Amino acid sequence: MKQRKTEKPAMLSWGSEERERLSLVTAGLKRSSKAANAPAGLAELSELVATCKKLSDAVQNGAWETMGRAGREAFHEACFGMLREEAYRTSILNPDVSAKTYGNAYAQVISALGAELQETIPYLMRGIRKPFLYACELIAEVFGHIEKDGVDRGIKQSLYYYVHDYFREYSELRVYERYNETAAKQLEETVRRAAENEDCLYDFGIQVADGAVQIHRFLAEQPQETIDLMAKTFVNGYLDSFETMRIDRSKKSSVSLETELGFERVTARAATMFREAGLEPHMFLQNRLLVNKASYQTRGICGSSLNRQATYDHRNNALLVMQRSLLDVCITSLREAMEPYRAVMAEYAGPAVQEVFGVPDIEFVNKKPVPTAKGRTAGYISELQGRIVGLVTQYIKPEERTFTIIAYPVPAIGERFAEVFRETIACNTLPNARYKEIQQKLIDMLDRGAYVTVTGRGKNETKMKVMLHTLNDPAKQTNFENCGADVNIPVGEVFTSPVLTGTEGTLHVTNVCIEGISYKNLRITFENGMIRSYSCENFKTEAENKTFLDETILMHHETLPIGEFAIGTNTTAYAMGIRCNVQEKLPILIAEKTGPHFAVGDTCYSHSEDHALYNPDGKEIIARENEVSALRNTDPAKAYMNCHTDITIPYDELGEIKVHDNEDRVIGTIIKDGRFVVPGTEELNKPLEELEKNR
Repeated sequence: MKQRKTEKPAMLSWGSEERERLSLVTAGLKRSSKAANAPAGLAELSELVATCKKLSDAVQNGAWETMGRAGREAFHEACFGMLREEAYRTSILNPDVSAKTYGNAYAQVISALGAELQETIPYLMRGIRKPFLYACELIAEVFGHIEKDGVDRGIKQSLYYYVHDYFREYSELRVYERYNETAAKQLEETVRRAAENEDCLYDFGIQVADGAVQIHRFLAEQPQETIDLMAKTFVNGYLDSFETMRIDRSKKSSVSLETELGFERVTARAATMFREAGLEPHMFLQNRLLVNKASYQTRGICGSSLNRQATYDHRNNALLVMQRSLLDVCITSLREAMEPYRAVMAEYAGPAVQEVFGVPDIEFVNKKPVPTAKGRTAGYISELQGRIVGLVTQYIKPEERTFTIIAYPVPAIGERFAEVFRETIACNTLPNARYKEIQQKLIDMLDRGAYVTVTGRGKNETKMKVMLHTLNDPAKQTNFENCGADVNIPVGEVFTSPVLTGTEGTLHVTNVCIEGISYKNLRITFENGMIRSYSCENFKTEAENKTFLDETILMHHETLPIGEFAIGTNTTAYAMGIRCNVQEKLPILIAEKTGPHFAVGDTCYSHSEDHALYNPDGKEIIARENEVSALRNTDPAKAYMNCHTDITIPYDELGEIKVHDNEDRVIGTIIKDGRFVVPGTEELNKPLEELEKNR
């Protein structure tokens, strides 16, 4: 890709003024922390500042490059060790600890300072020091206010103006990281070093949990053929998606690689394959700075958390600064940051994402100091997200963008990790053409109906009625997409965007894992396709469960529409989950293929409803919108929810899926008692029958 000329972000500059400011603020923090009456937590934060400064010096003078494993681990522990479970109990980064001194109203502000400081470490590892300087000055300002005026709204205002005043610089930096070829290649070099040398996992400056080291060692032992197969499946799925979605690949020149720490060997190989296919691979690190939490953030390369409760505690830090006055600042700054990259972004093809699954379940604790999005604040978040998506679509047209997602297990899944890993590769490489042939028989039956009913069995109390779009020309039109192994790997589903009016009932799952979080007895009722009520049993009180679902399923919206109804056909993946006893740990990417599922939020065709799509049989998929997304033509602000969450009913909890006509007559059955009954789909039952026989 030809790199366009763009100005270097202000965040990359560093001169005598910045050096003097950093020297003054670090010396001041050290001095204040040693005072007899130093505010609680200042000593810990000052020590972290000193450690980060030493780390920065080691990077700048070249000492890091020659440092051995022990030295790198020591720095990592000094930077992130307070997050480990035992240390976190007494750390100021823990809101409960901060609350003992500062009260629930201001505890999270103090705790957020440490989290913000840690998020500057990846920049220090790349020689970018301004974020660290700004975080240090924020800490000094907050504790200076406490020493002078006590604990009051002034410390929250400091946090707000920190984001407000530096948002433009951070936006420039984030867009630069995301789309600048030089920045991408710098990170790719780190990935390639880490692919060959485990010690280089610490070069990213992010948390390196034991799981990342274990998966790195496991992949290091695999033959090159296995690595090649994993990378080829990933890359080919992405390349195939251009044909599936009828997107002109010749107009595209770059792809972003988003993956997990420890998979560098696969990531490096995939990057080479993408480059050979004519797409320049772009890599960037996930970053949870306040400015990114509050606005435009993308996943990037992620580290596994040393303490998931700590990550959960800081999930809503952006709420500390979210005000209406910030919205316009965010949008204006992002637009100005993106404009120099307009041509580059137009040639961006979309993300290739590699996820992981098998992280142990955790029962999160809701802490009183941690803010939750309610009322106006929730509205600001939803409005900002919508405006940002609208802004990005001006530079990256959704109908010209594709993606692919694949997932692999991590060692924490249990003793049978190696077996699960091999079986996952097998699931990811099932014959695409054969599945599409079988799935077409399901679609032919479904397209005869006016609506579909889905019922559970056993303890599952699902009872849903799903309205379908009217096919004016059945010979040329279809409601369901025949989904192969391209955008969503593995193969195995047919899906549609239902008509909301008349869609109703209860969706219930006894246990489902979504985005690494397990939901117990999740129950959602719908009326005219919109969520009417919802509950789960993750926490002791109804209020806690409601807040939990507000944040993780409804994404701060008062209600959401059903954006998708699908039937998963990958019985091989389902049998693997049961056989290896990891069914409840399968990611939604695989789990959605192991039974019917409903998605709440936007449709699968969000922002690209007017882009015609066709199945392999040549029929146009007409069910690309619903009554909510149709508002894009009259009231765009209400057309999109900017979220899409899949909830799957596994085969063993599934009673029947029936197809009905306009006069409520049953004209066909898709599944009965967990088995496919449409003629020509019997092959899908073989893994289920084999599983039953060997039980």
